[in-house]
Amino acid sequence: MKYIRKSFSLFWLIAVMLFGTVSASAASAKPETPVLSGTAAGNRVTLNWNKVKKASGYQIFLYYKAYGKYKCVGRIKNRNITSFTLTGSEDKLYTYKIRSYLKQGNKTLYSPSSKALEIKTAPGKPVITRIRVREESGTLIKWKKIKTAEGYQIFRSESEDRGYKRINIVSGNTTFSYTDTGTVSGKTYYYRIRAYVRNQGNVVYSELSDPSEAVMRKTIMIGDSRTDMMKDVVENDNITWICEVGMGYKWLRDTALKTLQEQMKGNEDIFVWLGVNDVYNISNYISLLNEEIPKWKAQGADVYIVAVGQVTKDPYVTNEEIEDFNARMKKEVAGAKYADLYSYLKKQGYKTTDGTHYDNETTWKIYRYLMSFVS
Repeated sequence: MKYIRKSFSLFWLIAVMLFGTVSASAASAKPETPVLSGTAAGNRVTLNWNKVKKASGYQIFLYYKAYGKYKCVGRIKNRNITSFTLTGSEDKLYTYKIRSYLKQGNKTLYSPSSKALEIKTAPGKPVITRIRVREESGTLIKWKKIKTAEGYQIFRSESEDRGYKRINIVSGNTTFSYTDTGTVSGKTYYYRIRAYVRNQGNVVYSELSDPSEAVMRKTIMIGDSRTDMMKDVVENDNITWICEVGMGYKWLRDTALKTLQEQMKGNEDIFVWLGVNDVYNISNYISLLNEEIPKWKAQGADVYIVAVGQVTKDPYVTNEEIEDFNARMKKEVAGAKYADLYSYLKKQGYKTTDGTHYDNETTWKIYRYLMSFVS
């Protein structure tokens, strides 16, 4: 018996030297690290993890960029609970970690933290900024960028409040427009957009945007004899032509503006192409247009100031005078987009029939150039 006791004592001594006491080793074992996963819906994030048997509970940590570190945002005191829901904000990227803990008397043992888990909440509600309808090119829909979106879905219906069907997906977050060429002339269409993100294979959608009606956008051309010639050459009855031979500033002020107001319904693209007959009226043009353009835009119109094109041996105006006129119009007329026809013709080439008016080929060039701004 004495030999057995000595042998056992020697074994115990060796065990203590190598491992510490057996009971202390078992008691100080840390719990396992949970494996974290999660989903998002709207502005809510639900975290899930596996149950750790030798644990008393779990701690959830959220990374705060402002502080550069993780902070505990949830303490679960029941090891059988394996999910936790947090409410945040839409259009956000959150980073989480989890660890389990084991309470032993006055001591608490913690597992190592899990790998970081990034979760994106649903993107914010999209906003459609413009719908432009052109019979020849289709319906252009534009919307605002949403910071975290990974793509957008476009829906269309013939009713404002029901029956929307998805017609396209725009992947990525660099394109914020889509042209729908599948419409039928004479019908009214409505559009809605929603954004999406992906979390570990799960797709999270934003709310649908408010419905936006697609209304046929109208083009109005205001000009002199050059515009009148374009009207005859292209024969486009979908354009409203307000033009008259030999006219300029006074005609614009006293006649054209009245006709324009009669034609406007609040969804127009207005081109103003005047000045070749009276470049000396530049200050009057600028003053009048700066007064009228805000009114047109308030009604929903887009306005384009068209540079006066070149002449060849015109007895009443030189290209130098035209260049000065164009420079001031571009610089001093506010609230309008500038169509630099002068530079376009300089690059593409042009021909006149009488020194002032362009031949048919050049007129078609000018028409296509102007239509490129709205198509």
